[in-house]
Amino acid sequence: MAVGPLLLDPAVAALDHDLGVLPAGRDLAGHVAGPDTGCGLGREVAEDTIEFGDVTETHQQSTFGAHFVEAAVDAATGEIRVRRMLSVCAAGRILNPKAARSQVIGAMTMGVGAALMEELAVDKRHGFFVNHDLASYEVPVHADIPHQDMIFLDEVDPYSSPMKAKGVAELGICGVAAAVANAVHNATGVRVRHYPITLDKLLDRLPEVA
Repeated sequence: MAVGPLLLDPAVAALDHDLGVLPAGRDLAGHVAGPDTGCGLGREVAEDTIEFGDVTETHQQSTFGAHFVEAAVDAATGEIRVRRMLSVCAAGRILNPKAARSQVIGAMTMGVGAALMEELAVDKRHGFFVNHDLASYEVPVHADIPHQDMIFLDEVDPYSSPMKAKGVAELGICGVAAAVANAVHNATGVRVRHYPITLDKLLDRLPEVA
């Protein structure tokens, strides 16, 4: 790994060396900087190497999450309403709980959209995206999203980093759509394997209303 160039400003020459400030033309070890760059600043280049250990081969450092969804399906129309959602996540030490929670519940909302609404229509004859705006590409709104709960398990990962934290990233969305599909199956007995779960995939397969 090459590090540089390091530019040394002559203006810091009068500052105390013990404060960790580079004096003009020299580094903290006292080495004279390289040739002048032509703009009054010295130039120094340092080189080193970095090697990766075998921690990824000896330890599993993934984040883990489980998603739970309760859904209601209208017996006559097949309309789906998500009633409750819960996500339980293990992502190492959570450094910013509020931001991490917002990340997860936002992803849970996206998962509902993927499961029930979002479908891109493509005109394959002309290579045209038919529903290319938010007027026709449907995404969840406030009325579509119920109360959301999420829990971060109290854990640390001593191998991930000195902070013992891991990334939340897309932990909150992976598995949400599947949880919605499972809830719909539990309510209706109909297993839909292609998103989004729209009325046309349910109506002719719904059980008869007694």
